[in-house]
Amino acid sequence: MDAQLRAQLAAIVGPRGVDARLEAVSPRSTAEVAAVCRACAGLGTPISAVSGAVTDPAPGGRAISVSLGRLDDVLVDEGAMVVRAGAGATLDSLRAAVDAARMALVGIPGGPTATHAGSLVARGGVPRRALTGIEAVLPDGQVVRAGGRVLKDVTGYDLAGMLIGSMGRLALITEVVFRLEPVDARGAAPDPPAAAGAVSELLRHAFDPDGLLVAAR
Repeated sequence: MDAQLRAQLAAIVGPRGVDARLEAVSPRSTAEVAAVCRACAGLGTPISAVSGAVTDPAPGGRAISVSLGRLDDVLVDEGAMVVRAGAGATLDSLRAAVDAARMALVGIPGGPTATHAGSLVARGGVPRRALTGIEAVLPDGQVVRAGGRVLKDVTGYDLAGMLIGSMGRLALITEVVFRLEPVDARGAAPDPPAAAGAVSELLRHAFDPDGLLVAAR
């Protein structure tokens, strides 16, 4: 991490949020994630998203790891039957909040390999029907949102559907909204969607033409 970028990142997240040894930065909010992306884009530095803590430098030697572990808020809306979760929220904390509300997550398998909400979506561990909304940051720092408290309350492109299984190559997922159902009504979960290779590659070039985003970990 060069001195100029380190100084810019420290000004955004504070000195304690930058780990020069691991080439990592830990934003505290979506606004800080967006500012980090803008700073890296301005210097042509690639980004790799990590939903939890960074333990190793990003592969390739040039990318900065953006840890989303501090975006860990979980908010259950029982009336709308949804739960909002930051990308860094662990699935254990998510399930604990949902269980306390006597609700169940829709379509999410019992034991996914991912341990955080953001990585679960980025790795394709959920079907589209499990999500009602999503928030993400593009490589240029633009914040995009789609959906909300119902399965689809907007027109246009299905952003949530595009980001499922994207492995962080399209955008950094910062928040997801999962559907809930009463615990007694829970049904069997279908298999998660398979990655659509050719389509995903076209979308990657559309979202990230300069190749600033690399695969999430």
